[in-house]
Amino acid sequence: MHANPFSTRFIQPGAIEYQRFDGGTINELAQQFLELPSKRGSIIGPHGSGKSTLLANLVSEFQSLRPNTQIYALRFSTERSPRAALHDSMSDWTSESIVILDGYEQLSFWSRFQINRRVARQSIVLLATAHQVIRGFHTLWETSVTEASSRWVVERLLQQTVRPEMATDLLASEAWALSRSRHQQNLRESLFDMYDWYQRCNQADKT
Repeated sequence: MHANPFSTRFIQPGAIEYQRFDGGTINELAQQFLELPSKRGSIIGPHGSGKSTLLANLVSEFQSLRPNTQIYALRFSTERSPRAALHDSMSDWTSESIVILDGYEQLSFWSRFQINRRVARQSIVLLATAHQVIRGFHTLWETSVTEASSRWVVERLLQQTVRPEMATDLLASEAWALSRSRHQQNLRESLFDMYDWYQRCNQADKT
């Protein structure tokens, strides 16, 4: 029996690749960031629109482009204070580091001030995610959820099942329409909603 493709492990950042629909590649985006004169870039977009997934893909590209560079990737959320993790990490940052802060808006004003001062003094490369434009940062990419991107993600998740054609049924279902109406740009929450939809379909197939 195949695992539910909408389980957390299949949806978490990095589980599937981020797809650009402008004809560009993630590698090009990584190179563009590393060539920024300001050395400070940001990825902005709503909750659940793919920022963390894009970051996970960019980390892989950075590791290929600069194999000897130390990458510090910190993810912040409302569930835990970032202070301790940030303090421990900052002591190791050098001018040869790439620092990635996922959830920049979760940091306090004082933490952001310390980070920006440290980055400016040591010329550290910094990439952050946020919901809105960050002052002093070059906006590298803005994530958004479209019909095309939603379909692509759903099809990728269902490829691993015995019935990949279920993607068409899901995207035409009332459950999907209601979930998208409720969550808007937050695609991740809609994918979590589809866990129950997939379970119900499996039960129906067995009866």
